Amino acid sequence: MTEEELLQIIQQAAEDKVTSLDLSRKELTKLPPEIGQLSNLTELNLNSNQLSALPPEIGQLSNLTKLSLWSNQLSALPPEIGQLSNLTKLNLNSNQLSALPPEIGQLSNLTELHLHCNQLRAMPPEIGQLTNLRLLYLRSNQLRALPPEIGQLTNLGMLYLEGNPLTFPPEEIVEQGTKAILTYLREQLYTPQPQWVSKLIVVGEGGVGKTSLLKVLRGEPFNPQESTTDGIDIRTLEFPHPSQPEVTMQLNAWDFGEQQISHAAHQIFLTNRSLFLLAWNACDGYEQGKVYNWLDTLSSLAPESSILLVATHIDEQNSDLPFAQLQGKYPQIKIVAQCEIDSQTGQGLENLHQSIVNTAAQLPLMGAPWPKTCLNAAQDILSLSEQYITPQQLARRMTGRGVDPNQVSTLAQYLHDIGEIVYFQDNPALNEIVILKPKWIAEQIGKVFSSEPVKQGQGILSRGEMNQLWQDIDSFIPPYFLRLLEHFDLAYPLRNEAESLPEDVSLILEFVPLNPPHYQHQWDAILETENCHSLVRKWRLDRIPAGFSTRLIADSHRFSTGNDWRNGALLADSKPEKHLGLFEAFPEEKALQLAVRGAMPIHFFTLLRDRLDIMLSRVSNLKVKCTIPCPGGPDKPCSHEFEEEYVKQCYANHQHPLECLECQETFSAIALLFGVEIPTPSNSSTVSTPTLSIPTFSGLSRFEELEQQIDRGKTYIQSALTEVAQLHQGELRKVAQLYQGEFMKIVRLKQQSIEAESPCVFVVHSREQGNWQNRIFGQQSELQLCCEAPGEWHPADGGVYSLPGDNEWFHIMAPYIQQLAASWKYAQPFESQNNIKLEMQTLIELLNSLGIETHTNFNTEHLQIAALRMWRQFLDEKDPHQHWGGLRKVLTPEGHYLWLCEHHARQYQR
Repeated sequence: MTEEELLQIIQQAAEDKVTSLDLSRKELTKLPPEIGQLSNLTELNLNSNQLSALPPEIGQLSNLTKLSLWSNQLSALPPEIGQLSNLTKLNLNSNQLSALPPEIGQLSNLTELHLHCNQLRAMPPEIGQLTNLRLLYLRSNQLRALPPEIGQLTNLGMLYLEGNPLTFPPEEIVEQGTKAILTYLREQLYTPQPQWVSKLIVVGEGGVGKTSLLKVLRGEPFNPQESTTDGIDIRTLEFPHPSQPEVTMQLNAWDFGEQQISHAAHQIFLTNRSLFLLAWNACDGYEQGKVYNWLDTLSSLAPESSILLVATHIDEQNSDLPFAQLQGKYPQIKIVAQCEIDSQTGQGLENLHQSIVNTAAQLPLMGAPWPKTCLNAAQDILSLSEQYITPQQLARRMTGRGVDPNQVSTLAQYLHDIGEIVYFQDNPALNEIVILKPKWIAEQIGKVFSSEPVKQGQGILSRGEMNQLWQDIDSFIPPYFLRLLEHFDLAYPLRNEAESLPEDVSLILEFVPLNPPHYQHQWDAILETENCHSLVRKWRLDRIPAGFSTRLIADSHRFSTGNDWRNGALLADSKPEKHLGLFEAFPEEKALQLAVRGAMPIHFFTLLRDRLDIMLSRVSNLKVKCTIPCPGGPDKPCSHEFEEEYVKQCYANHQHPLECLECQETFSAIALLFGVEIPTPSNSSTVSTPTLSIPTFSGLSRFEELEQQIDRGKTYIQSALTEVAQLHQGELRKVAQLYQGEFMKIVRLKQQSIEAESPCVFVVHSREQGNWQNRIFGQQSELQLCCEAPGEWHPADGGVYSLPGDNEWFHIMAPYIQQLAASWKYAQPFESQNNIKLEMQTLIELLNSLGIETHTNFNTEHLQIAALRMWRQFLDEKDPHQHWGGLRKVLTPEGHYLWLCEHHARQYQR
């Protein structure tokens, strides 16, 4: 049949809207695109022709139920075959097919698939999606293995496999027939299989030869004119397993760009449980290579990883590295070996190669077993052309491949850890998007660091510039990039806090100027305010961790005054500023300094110091000595520094006046520790001074130390409150935030120890006037949850529950209520708070009159735990859905959890 005759037949069939067309034995060599016009066809017979291919338009025959193509010369099927969703029978016997497209799995209504006498070497895993398939003919092909997914074809009644060189399933299984084959394949489908894949990341300063190092590992020739890497280069390295000869290990090798400005952004991709090659130039030395800085970064971001230290350019200079010292200094990371290599001559390559092989075999993810369903889902995800998808789309694709819904999260984390995707699923600010192409997001983030307007603006990234940088991307993606930068402390929002800015902007910390702005006038002006005091600490370190200053500035962004520079920031606790804080780093001195000025500097100082101490504690084996700079005399500056521990001991030993041997001035230990002088009670002879130093209790020491000193701290609260209660009312206001903040820390730590976290501040008040005893035990009193903002406690909008009227409940809760009532004494002096304090105190007096001891020593461990367990049980019974008055759990930048009202929670949002 000629092409003209065929076109006439197709045209006539389209006009007549025929539903069945027989074109068999017409010696056809090809089908014209016009075949797609036969939209009414339900049956098409093309048997016994000479067709070598099908046009894509075949997919337009959406009503087709039967398609017969046996005895042709087809070597492949177009992907559009998957569009024939109504197809129930497909006959492809006696062709030359060597493979089927994955789209074959879209034929969800297919009941018969005929593939006899082809050249099929493999079947796609997607075949397992044909759940309505009843007959599958695969005789006389080249199949050596069947995909386990065929085991999912629960409706399959007949499977013909004769004439194939099958080794999987085994011959003895095949001989037992279709049912046995399906059972065997189904078992294999859910049997975990080891996967020999992990991630290798080459890090180091620019120009040390990282790219050349990877090239020689891949067996490529050395290029002395090797250009620097732009962005991120991701390729695969393969190594034989050291003890399993049949296994080939695959390492997804990441090579970061050489641009110095992009180093900070590398941390986004430094995933845990990886293998790191830390390269440094032997000619320049490990100090110049910033080996310590890189180890600081890796110990913080990837503590479960293994590290090989690689000295390059050893043909010019022998490496000299204190390897044993480094291993002892960074015990939380696995510094496996020290290697030396010259990429040009190949010297040391064999040793490096063997070190990589031995280390890679021990990586946590190497050889991890995964069910076949998970592996197929992973292959499907990685085959997508999209740059990103939603978590919902990711889950649907995984479960569509047979992955158990409970395994979706684990599989996603695995793909993230081996560097195949970027998905921060545990971060609410970043878990709405799954990045499928890590190299793409690296390129997009890199646009910020190469932006001339951002550079010239000293790090200011405006919304206009952001829209310009990412103008070709969906509008909801640039905000994700910004949140990503903020999460890794590479940027923070100024939110128009500087009046000179025309709009809300973000500050890219890598571009923050080295020189400080003109902040001194603002910093000095607060000294002129009424009753201003100063509080200062200085930390002497053996080294300042890389990027420490900018990370601390980013963490303190909500206090920003817009006066930031690379090694410092001027901060404020409110607008207008009640207190100002000045953070400065002195790299040459290896020192940090924090100063706060205002009427009561201790609280703002504690907020800032808590975060600083937490950050310092995360740097392994960092030697830290905290000092208090001497205030000097009038117009008499002094360079002396008191050791903080010494001042604490002087206070504890009643040696309150301290003399500076340099300036000859005398200072109060209390003033040095708190920034204010707390007057001595008038009846001081009846007050015993606490033996525990205030700074330890107050959170001025590291947060981790609090847990070790909780019991002593609570004992101090009781005695210190007795002492402070006799002080002048004006002084009480100054310590309000201090006590409330410490109460929160202590209780929260105990809640964490019993895994029963919940709001812990409440107030008790009555619904009726009358006898308190009748109101409590007669179910006429209520308990209301409160916002826990330090110094600003107040009742929540809801969270009101009737008290149980249970004597045993009050016996167990009494010590806790006592401490809570004592902390309420220091609420702000508003009328509503005064009523709260009065009612809480009345409650304490009633409990005492009933013989319920409220002053029980808080060192009695079981009473503490019992009270907190009783409290959580009470909340669960009264509010099983945990609405808790609309209070939200918020992690503050200082590392504390608080339950806050909507208003105060917004203050902690980035």
